[in-house]
Amino acid sequence: MAEVKLEDAPQGVKAYCDKGVAAMERSNHDYAMDMFEAALKVEPGLLQVRRMLRAAAVKKTKANPPGKLGAAKGIGRLMKASSLLKKNPLQALELAEALIRIDPFNLKFAKVQCEAAEAAGLPEAAILTLESLKGNQPSCLKVLEPLARLYQKTGQFDLEYKCRDAIAKLKPNDSAALKELKDAAARLTMGQAGWQRDAMRNPAATPAANDMEQVLAQIEKEPGNLNHRRTLADVQLRSGQYAEAIQTLETSLELAGGTDPRLERKLFTANDHLVGFELANAEDADDREQIAFLRKKRAAMQIEHAARQAERYPNDLQLKFEYGKLLLESGQHTEAIQQFQLAQRNPQRRVRSLLYLARAFKAKAQLDIAKEQLGVALEELPSMDETKKEVLYELGALCEETGKPSEAMKCFKEIYSVDIGYRDVASKVEAVSN
Repeated sequence: MAEVKLEDAPQGVKAYCDKGVAAMERSNHDYAMDMFEAALKVEPGLLQVRRMLRAAAVKKTKANPPGKLGAAKGIGRLMKASSLLKKNPLQALELAEALIRIDPFNLKFAKVQCEAAEAAGLPEAAILTLESLKGNQPSCLKVLEPLARLYQKTGQFDLEYKCRDAIAKLKPNDSAALKELKDAAARLTMGQAGWQRDAMRNPAATPAANDMEQVLAQIEKEPGNLNHRRTLADVQLRSGQYAEAIQTLETSLELAGGTDPRLERKLFTANDHLVGFELANAEDADDREQIAFLRKKRAAMQIEHAARQAERYPNDLQLKFEYGKLLLESGQHTEAIQQFQLAQRNPQRRVRSLLYLARAFKAKAQLDIAKEQLGVALEELPSMDETKKEVLYELGALCEETGKPSEAMKCFKEIYSVDIGYRDVASKVEAVSN
């Protein structure tokens, strides 16, 4: 699962986060965690929110240590989360986060949370947990070893090296630990360290010229080594040399026999960056014809990439959900319906799949079927959260459109009674009341 930015999250999630941040400022950590957990229930991929949730848990624990009784309370959840790791990693992660809330420094709780996060495709969520533990237990091998592995997995080679170095000092006579340190040093000296993170922190930052020279020298020595070519593509991307990166990656794919998922993802990223760069130039020049062309081209590229991913990993329902959203946005409603009908088998995406199904059927003027989807979604939303408000509002708008004002008003009033500021429900309800 890819990380989701807060600005890209479903409507209403930001409100939860704002309330959580305000609660943290007042040191009301329990309420803050309630709000952050509510946001993550809607969109599990919000790493930024997980950071805030973890910070709140650490602050609360330092102020009020849970003791042995706190750990005992979590045994039932721990067993359930462990049993769900393979069947439903997102649900396991949700349960594990509740355990971390009890005690973010408990190694057993942390272990199951990390396993669930990795299984759900969110290794950075596991890193957050281990980094919190490391701050509290800097010499614990049960923390350092999995953290080093995750740093390596996510390409954070400078941080991996520091972890491996600490492990080697704790195990000076362990040949395996010394070999891991040596391998980490090799990865670091290849010029890969920190490029991804530095670019995220400062997109304008570019690698030094000698990095490029060093990688080119490595390729000259070992022209068939795909790792060197991946590294060169990274350098070119960070330097804004998108066309060159595309050429490097296309050559790499040829060397790989035409199939390599990692290279294909990176090639898509390079093409997306290039079109984004061209689009920014067109917008600066106010070239409306070119803007329209490039936006259409970019949307087509994203759909094609999502289609390949969904085909390559047919059991990954999250990919089908993301593919469906792109299809819906592009007006391919029938194709989007097919993806959402499959994606709704994912418990974490079921309700939002039903919501998007309703929108797709509505776009096809199949209003009765759209209404049925929203009705099923409401049955699965017992509490009034942001998703339920969104479904109710959609249903109310649909009832208005089909000439059923009383049913529409019932939906709007239900929202109005708990959140008078939601969209324009106040004006709709008060217009009828007056």
